[in-house]
Amino acid sequence: MKKIIFFTVLVSLSLPCFAIVTKHDVNKDKYLAKSVPEFLIDMPGEGHGVLIKPNWIVTVAHLIFSDYTGKEIVIHGQKFTIERVIIHHNAKKPDSSLFEGDAKPLMDFMKTTSDIALIKLAENVSHVRPIALYLDSDELGKEITAFGRGSTGDGKVGSVFETKRKKVLRTMSNKIDVVEGNWISITLDDGQNALELEGIDGSGDSGGPLIIEKKGKQYLAGLFSWDYVEGDLKSFKHGLYGGKSYQVRISNYTNWINKVIKSN
Repeated sequence: MKKIIFFTVLVSLSLPCFAIVTKHDVNKDKYLAKSVPEFLIDMPGEGHGVLIKPNWIVTVAHLIFSDYTGKEIVIHGQKFTIERVIIHHNAKKPDSSLFEGDAKPLMDFMKTTSDIALIKLAENVSHVRPIALYLDSDELGKEITAFGRGSTGDGKVGSVFETKRKKVLRTMSNKIDVVEGNWISITLDDGQNALELEGIDGSGDSGGPLIIEKKGKQYLAGLFSWDYVEGDLKSFKHGLYGGKSYQVRISNYTNWINKVIKSN
């Protein structure tokens, strides 16, 4: 269910994410989402956004492929007009030269960018409810639940790119094991370290929400963004056990989000 790899297989290798990749020894039907979360929005083409105010959607910047101003977006069966798109001023695209050879220069670059954007709708959404933002900076070690319609596979064979065409909504769990400035990161574990529905994002899952539950309430903690690669980029295989991905850390952008919404 996941990312687009400018930010998961790096373009042909994209770095953006795939649909949820699962454990090999768990029935795949258990990962199927029983219902579509109210706050989950399908972006034009592929990937996701999240409804955070009645007329505001947050998503990842690398899903903004063109000028969406005036275009329609379908939210749980109803059409809404996009009034404006605001991309973070620090959202940067890597130079094509970074997609060759050793992955470290590209990984270093990815950590310096801000892969986030806001979409303002011309009218309020009233038939579904937004989700609150996670404001605390204590994400490390927290369990998350996530959703996506991207590619799937399992930790032994990796993500199968062609499966994302089916756009099946899946869910997964994981634990945040890295908190690093703009980013939180998860790892696809196996064995004793893995949760019951352990998973990681796949191609076409970009912008999918990572949810932390606190006192019975759900909060948006992250957005699927890009895959972490070690070694030569050409030999990278997404979705294997031990693989890591980086996600937009919402708590680090709450001031920017609130400022943009207030000024618009």
